[in-house]
Order: sequence, then structure tokens, then C-alpha cells
Amino acid sequence: MSNKTIESLKRHIKDNLLIYSIIILCFLVGISVGAFTVKIVDKHQKEELFYYLRDFFQLFHNSELDSYNIFKQSFINNFQLLTLNWILGALLLTAPLVLFIIGFKGFVIGFTAGLLIEEFRLWGVLIFIFGIFPQNIIIVPAFIIGSVASLSFALSFLKGKIHKTKGISFSKRFLVYSGLFGFILLFILFASLIESYIAPFFIRVLVSNIL
Repeated sequence: MSNKTIESLKRHIKDNLLIYSIIILCFLVGISVGAFTVKIVDKHQKEELFYYLRDFFQLFHNSELDSYNIFKQSFINNFQLLTLNWILGALLLTAPLVLFIIGFKGFVIGFTAGLLIEEFRLWGVLIFIFGIFPQNIIIVPAFIIGSVASLSFALSFLKGKIHKTKGISFSKRFLVYSGLFGFILLFILFASLIESYIAPFFIRVLVSNIL
């Protein structure tokens, strides 16, 4: 990575430090709420979730999974959520709603981790580390950057309108904004490949010790 790229990245983070802080806070709140929800779920619902996990792991253990279908579903799910993120930013006034998207991502991760650890203890920790964490170490930063881009795009446009300052035209800003999401999509593609072709191998090895 060139010095110019590093300097541009540092300047971007510095200029959007408050937005990054808010986005990351929403993500952490989502994780906390997700983990706490596992604790307050009633015993009957928790048993149903436990049996669902057992059946899911049984599928990993006893049958050949279709990696392509897992990849397709993973990519479609993240693509739809990322597209919603892009739309909310493009509509300007709806940009703050991206906070709910990043909060939702945190909630899913927190709830999944909490459920696995509560039901399977050490094996649950290992399943999370090797089966869920690898793809999310790419997906989460991708959605954080996308959320920051949405809020930053909307705020910069609204500030320009309020203060009536002349700068880069809306069309150029929109192209840069959309191009960034296209770039983020490449990372989502890579994460989906990990989720479908690498993570299942580790899950299969680990669940053989649970079932």
C-alpha cells in the first residue's frame, strides 16, 4: 500500500471519526443485545433452538453440503442488505436508518455466539471462531465502511445545500459513492466464498465431537 493511499485512508478516518464511532457503537450495542437475548429467551424456545442447531449440525455431519447453494444464498443475503444500505444513503434523508442495519448485523452475531456458547460451551466457542468468525471478519468491516459512506454521502450533500457551497457535483459524488459500494461488493463475494467452501470444513470437523 503506497504512502499516498495510507495518507488518504488516515484523512478519511479523521474526517469521519464521529460517524465511525457511532457506527461501531451501534454494532457493539447490537452484539450486546443479541447476547443478552439468549439469556432471556424462555426455556421452551431455547430447547427448540437447541434441537434446530442439533439438526443443522447433523446435516453437516451426515451429508454432503452443496457449497454452491450455500455461496449463492450467503451472497444474495448480504447483497440485498448492502443494496438496502446503498439505497438508504442515496435517498439522503433515510441515511440514518443504516444504523439499524449495522445494529442488526451485530445482533445476529451476538445472538449466534451466545447461543452456541451456552449450548455447547467450549465446542461452541470453537465453532464460532472457525465457522462463523472468518467470513464476518470481512463482512463486518465491509458493512461498517458502507454505513459510514451512506451517512457521509448524505451529510456532505445536505451541508452543501444548507450552506450553499459549490463543490463536486451531485452526479460525481453519486458515482464515487456507488463505486465504493461496488468495491465493497467484491469483499462480500470473497466472504461468501469463505462461508461456503472453507467454514463448512471446520464446522464438520468440530461437530463430529458434539454429535
